[in-house]
Amino acid sequence: MDSQSATTRLYLIATAERLFAEHGINAVSMRKIAADAGQRNDNAVQYHFGSKQGLVDAIFKHRQVPIDVRRMALIDAFDREGRGDDPYAIAEAFVRPLAELLDDAPSGSWYLRFCVQAAYTVHRDVATLTLSDLESRPGALGLAVLRERACRMLRDTLPEPLVAQRWWHFTGFLAHALADLEARRHAGGLHHLGSAELFVAGLLDSAASVLTAPCRPSTSRLAKTESGAAVRGG
Repeated sequence: MDSQSATTRLYLIATAERLFAEHGINAVSMRKIAADAGQRNDNAVQYHFGSKQGLVDAIFKHRQVPIDVRRMALIDAFDREGRGDDPYAIAEAFVRPLAELLDDAPSGSWYLRFCVQAAYTVHRDVATLTLSDLESRPGALGLAVLRERACRMLRDTLPEPLVAQRWWHFTGFLAHALADLEARRHAGGLHHLGSAELFVAGLLDSAASVLTAPCRPSTSRLAKTESGAAVRGG
């Protein structure tokens, strides 16, 4: 791929990420992306990515690979400190690489809201995103490591049916909170929520609390009842 083609691809990715974040994936046409990216060819997206799904995949790859490098570096650092399985370390390794995108020049990231939009997209040309989809993509090793460590920790305190559910709560809470932070940064600041640094610090505390929240006896009984029914039902 020549340098001009590579530059065009990156500009299309950046433009699509912003438009998808602002309006949703279904609401933005490939023609609109090409026009906003300054492409005279209306079929520029098809030429470079094949389809809207191909463009969505390219956005994830463009972002996830460097995020994963940063996340694995944090995991390795926490391991050297002897706290790799600490819930605060798990939360920080998840959050920090994403929060750091907000300082990208010149206008910050749109990726966090793009992820939330992708999670709710149902379209014949764009598959609905799930956490397992993310973990199966290139550049998701760190996410898989954090999931394994969190679930191992959770199995010490929660019935098995609640382990995957708690991880889902944890990641969903963080994704939406970070997307909200991103939106507030674009709107001109956090105002009554304090600085971005304070927001992230408080978010880490809340995230660790999500992981370590105790299970009520009634919830435990319900989980064990449903698990037993599923086993009996084959």
